[in-house]
Amino acid sequence: MTRTEYGIASESRPGDIEPLGRLGLEAAKERLADSRAAWPDVYLVQRTGDTWQTATEAEEDWP
Repeated sequence: MTRTEYGIASESRPGDIEPLGRLGLEAAKERLADSRAAWPDVYLVQRTGDTWQTATEAEEDWP
């Protein structure tokens, strides 16, 4: 079974992704919120294979 891996990306540094590992979505959103305190332009990305994709609001109910 393939699990989703989350990471944090930044608009100011395209292609530079900080992998968060295979943690749950809620934990990934908490890490994102912590990072946004210092870097407001970061966003959540996800992958289940080799390619990172933006985790969109359409897929999840985000605060």
